[in-house]
Amino acid sequence: MIKKSAEAYMKGDFPSAFESIKGVPEKVRDARLFTYRASLLLGVGRVDEAKADIDKALNMAPNNSDALALQSIIAVTQNEKDKALTLAKKAVEANPKSASARIALSYAQQANFDLIGARTSLEEAVKSNPENALAWARLAEVWLMFGELNKGLDAAQKAVSLNPNLSRTQTVLGFAYLTQVKTRQSKEAFQKAIELDQADPLPRLGLGLAKIRDGGLPKWEKDLMKMIDSGLKEGTRDLEIAVSLDPDNSLIRSYLGKAYYEKTQDKLAADQFEMAKKLDPSDPTPYFYDAIEKQTTNRPVEALYDLQKAIELNDNRAVYRSRMLLDADLAARSASQARIYNDLGFQQRALVEGWKSVNTDPADFSGHRFLADTYAALPRHEIARVSELLQSQLLQPLNVTPIQPHLAESNLFVISGGGPTELSFNEFNPLFNRNRLALQTSAIVGNNATFGEEVVASGIYDNAAFSIGQYYFKTNGFREGNELRDSIFNAFLQYSLFPQTSLQGEFRYRDTKNGDLTLRFFPDDFAPNLRDTNEKSSMRIGFHHAFSPDSHLIGNFMYQHQDISEHDKPLDPFLFLLYSSYKYEADAYSAELQHLFRWKFIKTVIGAGYFSIDSKENFIFVLDFPPPTAIPDIIKRDIDHTNLYLYSYINFPKNVTVTVGGSADFLEGGDKDRKQFNPKFGITWNPFPGTTLRGAIFRTLKRTLITNQTLEPTQVAGFNQFFDDWNGTKAWKYGIAADQKFSKSIYGGAEYSLRDLDFRWLDKSTGFPVAKEEKWKERMGRGYLYWTPHKWLGLSAEYLYERIKREIEFSLGVKNVNTHRVPLGINFFHPSGLSAMFKASYVNQHGRFERQNPFATGIFERGDDQFWLFDAAISYRLPKRLGFISVGAKNLLNKHFKFFDSDYFNPSVLPDRFIFAKITLALP
Repeated sequence: MIKKSAEAYMKGDFPSAFESIKGVPEKVRDARLFTYRASLLLGVGRVDEAKADIDKALNMAPNNSDALALQSIIAVTQNEKDKALTLAKKAVEANPKSASARIALSYAQQANFDLIGARTSLEEAVKSNPENALAWARLAEVWLMFGELNKGLDAAQKAVSLNPNLSRTQTVLGFAYLTQVKTRQSKEAFQKAIELDQADPLPRLGLGLAKIRDGGLPKWEKDLMKMIDSGLKEGTRDLEIAVSLDPDNSLIRSYLGKAYYEKTQDKLAADQFEMAKKLDPSDPTPYFYDAIEKQTTNRPVEALYDLQKAIELNDNRAVYRSRMLLDADLAARSASQARIYNDLGFQQRALVEGWKSVNTDPADFSGHRFLADTYAALPRHEIARVSELLQSQLLQPLNVTPIQPHLAESNLFVISGGGPTELSFNEFNPLFNRNRLALQTSAIVGNNATFGEEVVASGIYDNAAFSIGQYYFKTNGFREGNELRDSIFNAFLQYSLFPQTSLQGEFRYRDTKNGDLTLRFFPDDFAPNLRDTNEKSSMRIGFHHAFSPDSHLIGNFMYQHQDISEHDKPLDPFLFLLYSSYKYEADAYSAELQHLFRWKFIKTVIGAGYFSIDSKENFIFVLDFPPPTAIPDIIKRDIDHTNLYLYSYINFPKNVTVTVGGSADFLEGGDKDRKQFNPKFGITWNPFPGTTLRGAIFRTLKRTLITNQTLEPTQVAGFNQFFDDWNGTKAWKYGIAADQKFSKSIYGGAEYSLRDLDFRWLDKSTGFPVAKEEKWKERMGRGYLYWTPHKWLGLSAEYLYERIKREIEFSLGVKNVNTHRVPLGINFFHPSGLSAMFKASYVNQHGRFERQNPFATGIFERGDDQFWLFDAAISYRLPKRLGFISVGAKNLLNKHFKFFDSDYFNPSVLPDRFIFAKITLALP
């Protein structure tokens, strides 16, 4: 009878299992029978009856290991964690070789946030009971919790080979396959599990997720708003069935809400997230997904509050996530929070969260991508911006996010917000990665004959993802000779060879033609006849391999060819110089490797790079002597640069992160060979909740980079390392900062840093090149106060300070300058999709500036100006996340002013009104 019942149980046939033991005579009803029947009763949710049978078993045999194990499992389900652990240990002591006792102990340890202990218990269980399928299935689960996908799959396959007729073993195998995106095998396993136990919600959940990942061809209905793919539609139906089987399961409801979000059924998604929060208030998952839903429905303040709650609850996932994976979760949530701060106009606070994300988990791609987007608004951060983008690309999983062509290019010469698209991570990115195609288009029109457009197509299919796009921007500028024409093409392909290994390749082409774009202090100091062209093409191959969830290796290999030409004609007709021209041609190669490692409270980033540039410069001066005489000056350079670096992030005690490391640079070629060691030290301390104190001191050597990109970390404790300096510049940087969260709606902070620069340049004024040393000093300060007084409003006040002091001989336009800026902003967001922005900026600048004199250089004149600038914009978010429409104006009152911009390539302000209209569309 018992054997027949057990066979029925193994097939998931509980009615037959109960029926088979009904006729067991009273005289043979021992502790083993009551324990067995209790396990059946627990399997169908009859806990009280199971408790009665367990009590009977323990009365007959007080040290019955299986009965104690069942008591422990019941205690776990009732959140009596200490009691569960005590009972499980007692069960193991009663029978150290009992698989059920070890399994029960693993659940109790997991409930007490001891995943390592749970894994050890299960390894002991399969060691002493190698034929126990449930022990192997449970071990597979725990391996997956550590992110050990191969070990999890091996254990799951072992479990199924031992007993393929258990719904549990098939379910675990299905999830093991799904983590490796082997959707065909996962669906087969889930289907078998459903056949074995149709009341189990987990295989329904897995089957739904697998169908969604497979995607399908879009179904184009009459109403474009209802266009969804077949995989998403069928998968959502399976998730709905899973919820009906276990309506009190918070996690399943969170995933159903996620599926509704993908179908742009935002009301249904929000309802599921709210129910999930009520069912399990300690789970961060529904808060995180709800935050994303609110962010994309124009409710960023509410999204911020939900995401803050998700971060607060993050460590509650320790019950099924390892410490390392929890750090990865926290990094991703911090990056998402940073993006919401950015939407609110809280840029400085956004940067704090971005740095926190990268320092918490240097291998998390989302933090790097966010920093790449945010650095676009900071002066002279182009190297940091495009380097963070490269690191993000190498670390990213397969996804359908478009690679916007302009993102990887430095020196766009476009005022912030004045291009076809903002430099931001695609906010139309789906929560579910699935096989699909996507198209994103953007366009801008404005005065001064300004027009720009960008089109990007992207897609994902099984183990491959691609993105291909083009960008075009033109403007006549605000003055004579200020025109710009810029064309960019980009193609990107990523392929996942294995779950741990991916390859990627990228081709970029850019053709830029422009006049004099530099904003100097005196308005009449410009070159109306200057014409520049810059054409470059680059190719790169990269890879990412994860030896384990805690050990990653990335590499990047790049080639670039570049042609630059410059032609100028002086204005003064009495000069003997008819015109001058400059041509530059270069072939450049680079190879970089980086290893990222995590161990307990220490993270390390170790890397090396090699850069080689072969260039030829040709200076031509045409003199007005009959006949016109050309004087060429050709310079050839071969530059080789090798760098090594080590950064360690020590998180001990828990509220302190110390960055200690160093880099070594070996530069050959140019004016002088250089060898330099650069120490790095930084500290981030959170003495109280909401308080962050930072400090850093480090040295750098400005390298000759290809496409301005490198894999070396771009910041130390949130202080940027790589500025757009003169090649070969040696610099020391010192910085301190404090950031405070006063409440969930008020934030403030301040930062101050110093840079001492030392570099060499080639003086040709005498006709004979002479290498000279120069020393510059820079001081920078920032302060901010942000407030969200209402769920529709974000208010911001900032203060920016910059002081530059340079030598007269080589000053690049300024001997000294002090700049103060006070931007004050209001951002309004309505749930209908309507948004409005208004910013008033006070600017005060004074210093000594070089005049553009055709007869002599080094003539400086004092100057000062102070003025107010006003910017405004109104935008509407299209329904179903189809895009945006916005109109706005920079320098609304058309204020003409004097201003020296220290960022020569990306102006922050313009002395002319710029009115624009912009549209961004995302399909499907």
